Amino acid sequence: MKKYDNKENKKELKEKRKEEKKQEKEEKKKLKQEKKGKKDYTGLKKKAKIVMIVCLIIIVIELVMMFFMKERRESALSFIDTFYNVKSVDDEYYLAVGSSNFKHSHYNDAFTFEYQDGIKTDQINKVYAEQAKLVKYDKELNVVFEKTFKTDYDSTFYDVAKVKDGIIAVGSYVHDKEQLSINTRDGLVVKYDLDGKELWHKNFQVLGDTEFKSILIEDDGFVVVGQSIYENMEIGNHNTGGGIIVKYDFDGKELWRGNFGGNKSGIFEDIVKVQDGYIVCGKDALNYGLIVKFSLDGKFEWKKNYEFTDNYGMYDIKIKDDKLYIATAINVSDEHDEDGNLIYNYDAGILVYDLNGELLDKYTIGGSLDDRFNSLLLLDDKIVAVGYTRSKDIKIKDLKYKENMSEGIIVEFDYTGKVLSSKIYGGDKNDILNEIIFAIPETADKINNTKPYIVVGYTNSKHGLFNGNNKDYYAKILKYDDKLELISEK
Repeated sequence: MKKYDNKENKKELKEKRKEEKKQEKEEKKKLKQEKKGKKDYTGLKKKAKIVMIVCLIIIVIELVMMFFMKERRESALSFIDTFYNVKSVDDEYYLAVGSSNFKHSHYNDAFTFEYQDGIKTDQINKVYAEQAKLVKYDKELNVVFEKTFKTDYDSTFYDVAKVKDGIIAVGSYVHDKEQLSINTRDGLVVKYDLDGKELWHKNFQVLGDTEFKSILIEDDGFVVVGQSIYENMEIGNHNTGGGIIVKYDFDGKELWRGNFGGNKSGIFEDIVKVQDGYIVCGKDALNYGLIVKFSLDGKFEWKKNYEFTDNYGMYDIKIKDDKLYIATAINVSDEHDEDGNLIYNYDAGILVYDLNGELLDKYTIGGSLDDRFNSLLLLDDKIVAVGYTRSKDIKIKDLKYKENMSEGIIVEFDYTGKVLSSKIYGGDKNDILNEIIFAIPETADKINNTKPYIVVGYTNSKHGLFNGNNKDYYAKILKYDDKLELISEK
């Protein structure tokens, strides 16, 4: 029995060892598989990490390339920022209007839009919107607010005025996307409250391309002038377009309208009120300045043409001692080409008319290239006018002539047309002055009986170390003393 038991024990022991070896082998195999799994996971993790890093590098490179492409593309663009007009209000503050891409604004955002080209119909254009701009300045020319007109496309303000309960700005805007491809607009009237919040707006259209250029406030409403003409390539004999004059009440309801001038080019740029009506100035056709008299209810009375202006016509009209003074450009050449056509050469000029539209006098200053006045101011003993020159031989102080560029000019005349003094506002590129008004008087001005000026315009010259980039146009508001010395520049 004992021998048998030993055999059984040995057999069991052998089986047990065999089972243990088998288990050990399986465990080693399992450990090996786990180790291999961990190794494979670690490898995959490393590979995934490498792939992620490579993807991130590619994304960063693409973003950097997109950034530089955008910067390069935008570096080739000239961004617009302009002032066309300025008004002082109650000797308390200023309102200035113009347009801007707002690329460099601290108050409004730039935006882009796309449209199909009207000529190259397979081409899609992407542009920065040129937005209407309204800015309120305090007496020291610090910005109080900067507002725009909210629309999906382009807009512009040309004039502004304060009314009892708000501010009214006029100009033009792209009302429908279809206007983009044919380059037309609607006339625009916007009312803001005194803090710059929009209250309402109105659009105006007659022939297809409309804009309002100037506003005159009355006791019972306001009168605006501008143009409504055919779009490019359109023809017809419509008799309600050209230069337009429209009266609104203070809620924007149209009261009456009138018009005069060519349906392709007629425009009214400015307006003054006389005892029995309104007199407007502008342009009828190429080189034809235009003066028109309307009654107080908008009925046409008479018109006068001056056939020696430039393509912009008569820009600004003021009245003093029953005489009209108009800022413009005046042809001073009598040369003709071989076909007998007049070769125009324009000086900056002021035309003087009586209240019946008869030309009395003209005052000019200029050189061998084109010059013009955009605005004028009438004092007791002199006229101050602003505009620009392209001439290198014009007799104006501090001329900094650059070929094919313009420089802003400010010139004083006496009432016989004699130049009393002059000054250049210029840099190494283009500078244009659009409007001049009296500055809000300070205490020293009242004591010394001096009358400084506020002038607005725009420039792409670099004025000062950090003022401009020699490419983009910047709106400018300038203050001059009565000796034409520049006091401040913003």
